[in-house]
Amino acid sequence: MRLFKLFTLLVILMTAFQQATAQRYMTPQFSQVAVATVPYGTNFTFLPIIAGGRPARQPLVARVYTPVGDSETKRPLIIYLKTGNFFPFPANGSCGGALNDSSNIEFATRLAKLGYVVAVADYRGGWFPTAADPVTGELVRRYTLINAAYRGVQDVRTCIRFFRRNVAEAGNQFGIDPTKVVVWGQGTGGYISLAAAYLNTYNEILTTSDPNKFKIQGQIPMVTEAFNGDIYATSGPCIITDPTNPLANPLGIYKQGDTLCVPNHVGYSSAFTMAVNMGGSLGDSTWLDDGEMPLVSYHVPTDGFAPCKTNVLNVPTINGPLPVVEVSGSCDLQQYVEKYGNNDVFKKILPGANTYDAIAKARNGGASGFFPFIGTPKGTSSPWEWTSYSGAPPPAAGTDCNVDAKVARTYIDTIIAYYIPRGCVALGLGCAGVSSTNELLSENEVQIVPNPAQSVMQFNSGADHPIQSIELFDISGRMVHCVYSINQSNFEMQRGNIVAGMYVAKVRFRDGIVARRVVFE
Repeated sequence: MRLFKLFTLLVILMTAFQQATAQRYMTPQFSQVAVATVPYGTNFTFLPIIAGGRPARQPLVARVYTPVGDSETKRPLIIYLKTGNFFPFPANGSCGGALNDSSNIEFATRLAKLGYVVAVADYRGGWFPTAADPVTGELVRRYTLINAAYRGVQDVRTCIRFFRRNVAEAGNQFGIDPTKVVVWGQGTGGYISLAAAYLNTYNEILTTSDPNKFKIQGQIPMVTEAFNGDIYATSGPCIITDPTNPLANPLGIYKQGDTLCVPNHVGYSSAFTMAVNMGGSLGDSTWLDDGEMPLVSYHVPTDGFAPCKTNVLNVPTINGPLPVVEVSGSCDLQQYVEKYGNNDVFKKILPGANTYDAIAKARNGGASGFFPFIGTPKGTSSPWEWTSYSGAPPPAAGTDCNVDAKVARTYIDTIIAYYIPRGCVALGLGCAGVSSTNELLSENEVQIVPNPAQSVMQFNSGADHPIQSIELFDISGRMVHCVYSINQSNFEMQRGNIVAGMYVAKVRFRDGIVARRVVFE
């Protein structure tokens, strides 16, 4: 009992400290940011095939931004995914696509000055955007782009596992809290952030609203786990041993011995807490389910490439826009998010901290996490981007790119201000003027039986109050076990290798946390 009271006192002191430093994550706290390029894994890229070669292993890298002079060692992590049409800049026909794009640097720097750690992460590209055969061209474009998007989802999950492994095995050199991770995607990166958030099983790819959507001739899946790796890139190596196998090589693109995926950082979780999407769309709206993570989106409703509703995706290339596949954008996705209550956590934001909320709701029909941009300069679909050509080649000839940094930064002002309170409540950061998800609820919200337990412990809550996650802490405050994305009212926790002793279980709901003492005998 004395130890439990000691732990409770520590929790109270930590809460008081959070309130004393409440402006962190709300306003800039640091004037300088350090940047380091870090390899987070390796995997095989499709790009050499375009030039007649074979898949080759490439390093996967991220530019990590950290606030200089920060003494905090458990900071939320944002993995920021660049745009680029899954093709190298400037050949991608876009105004950006490099890690050092002006907008990437601006977002990462601003968020790091608030106190976040931001990893601007690269991911594998490569597809056949110029396949023009009147019979097979559309199929080749769609097949290779779907495969590129699949690899992008694998890579962001690899990146998340890299940071968790760094915490566990390398002394947490970036000073992150592995329980507070956001995936933020810009343009093409928005497609990846959405898919990584809501595509949780391979079977979801094959059971969409149109069951033939991601199949060839209604029969052969465009991606197969045995050859492309699982959706987390934790299986493999995946090698084409028989190029005549239609499941492995339906369009005859690969040769014997080609490797498509190798695993990285197996054994660590790929889960994250919140998704942010700027101008991306989801491969299929059926992937988004009740009880899944909160979503903040920014979109230009008139976007001619990434539809804001459900429509055909058009990918810009140097030869013009190419139609690929039907997707669902922010205008439709946020309706599902509101219907399912996935953004209910944002109701805890107090009016004084909810910057730009009234403007957003007037434009979006009352949604709590969607900011549409209306009447953008020249009708651009990405008003937050600008091209400075600093340290990178200029875009392809004829590409009409914004070069006005002042205008772009004005949009970034709005994006950051709208995100700040939502990040605070979704991550439980204890920000000033924001009712945090760390608020303790009544212990009656959850029943834990048996307690003490020997091998299995059952966590039960009301049917209308599903459990989101469970974290187990020892008396020193060290997390010893965690389970995320539970989203159900009854959960059975296996003891596994948890040693005998007393622990505090933090059971997270959408609107708060219950802290309960538990014992394993």
